[in-house]
Amino acid sequence: MLESLGTSFVKLGQHLSLRSDLFPPEYLAELQKLQDRVKPFPPDEAIAAIEHAFGKPPSQLFVRFDAEPFAAASVAQVHTARTFEGDEVVVKVLRPGVAIQVDRDMRILAAVVRSLSYFSAVLTRYRAEAVVREVWLNLRRELDLREEARNMHRFASEFRPSESIVVPDVVDDLSSETVMVQTRLHGRRLDEANLTQSGPGLAQALIDAYVRMFFLMGFFHGDPHPGNLLVTADGRLGLHDFGVVGSLDRQTRHSLASFMLAFTEQDTEWVLDSWLALGMISRGGDRDRMRAVVGALMSDYSRRPISEWSIGEAFAQLVTASRGSNFAVPLHLLVLGRTLILIEATVRLLDPSFSLLDSLAERSRQVMESALGEGQQTRRLQYEAAIAGTEWQRLLAASLRRLRVDGLRLKMDHEGLPELSQQIVTGANRVALALVTLGLYLAASLLMQFRSGPQLFDFPALPAIFYAAAAWFTVKLVRDISRRP
Repeated sequence: MLESLGTSFVKLGQHLSLRSDLFPPEYLAELQKLQDRVKPFPPDEAIAAIEHAFGKPPSQLFVRFDAEPFAAASVAQVHTARTFEGDEVVVKVLRPGVAIQVDRDMRILAAVVRSLSYFSAVLTRYRAEAVVREVWLNLRRELDLREEARNMHRFASEFRPSESIVVPDVVDDLSSETVMVQTRLHGRRLDEANLTQSGPGLAQALIDAYVRMFFLMGFFHGDPHPGNLLVTADGRLGLHDFGVVGSLDRQTRHSLASFMLAFTEQDTEWVLDSWLALGMISRGGDRDRMRAVVGALMSDYSRRPISEWSIGEAFAQLVTASRGSNFAVPLHLLVLGRTLILIEATVRLLDPSFSLLDSLAERSRQVMESALGEGQQTRRLQYEAAIAGTEWQRLLAASLRRLRVDGLRLKMDHEGLPELSQQIVTGANRVALALVTLGLYLAASLLMQFRSGPQLFDFPALPAIFYAAAAWFTVKLVRDISRRP
């Protein structure tokens, strides 16, 4: 059904296929079929798009252009070609009219979800409209191939010296909003290659690449499913399709490393602190309940071999067990969570015994230790000392500036007082709205006795308006009360 509805809903289905906190495994397996099984559009439309983008037909741009598409996805399809310089390239062409279709579909979908959220506490709790808008924002970026070209060139420059990772680059002067030309990587798709012997080495190469992206570069390839990875003839791992790229600021990178180290160390308090820093727990949340949830999960994982630890499974268990505890995944971390789940699935394909979490934690620990140097401290002290050692000058400069501009100020927080104040205001607003609603009902009933003024289908218009307004306020009151006690 999603595929028949078009690009917007295919992308939405791809996004939902990674939400193990929302759907059971059989639904996720069906939704994952949307990753790379999409019907191509006619070659004539692709040729017309290329001529419109560059002002020349493919015959004047390439010595050879293959009209039949090499592969097709929900947003674009790719054709192979050869330049006059003799280089093999790939021509990526956006689906005609896809940008207009996506904006129209997502606008309608956001409006429908917003309307349903008025009556559904579940949709409100999961911030359904915000999720739709996040998918919409990512789609808009993906629909501009100039953005993908910039991303690809950036990654190609970063990994050019690498001996285990290869990234194609953009052909100069041949990229536009709707068409992009890149150098071609020759190799076998990861899910089609027989990698019995080389699988473990490729899995480690992928992890090393992502540790570099996460903790050093601050931006990462956001769609590492097997269809976007190739094994080249010389045994390197090739990455392509940079339509989805995530970014991590300095604080998020530090907090992510903290979480991975805390989880492998089975340190419940450190895990909670890491989640707080990542924004996954509000400061006013029920920490005692979350401590029990994390402690139970740690106990379960402590009895397993580390090769059986799963980020996706642990995340789903935590979300399920922590509903109602002010636990939520920040929208800016959705791409990161999606990427981690895809990486896990990919490395398990390469090496079923590979432990993603242990390898990520080990590599991230090496990054932190290289900043601090060897020592005898605990791993948490190493982590905190490394952060302090690299951040103290920036923090001191910011503090001195605030002191110079704002002067010396003391900030006092009263535990629970802001929440109490908000509850009082909310309660007063509800009482006021209830009184207005009651007044409308009474006024409408009194006016009905006189039946004067304009009529609407033999019914007095003014009482009808009052009754309609009172009914709307009643629905709003019931909805607000059911959402927040």
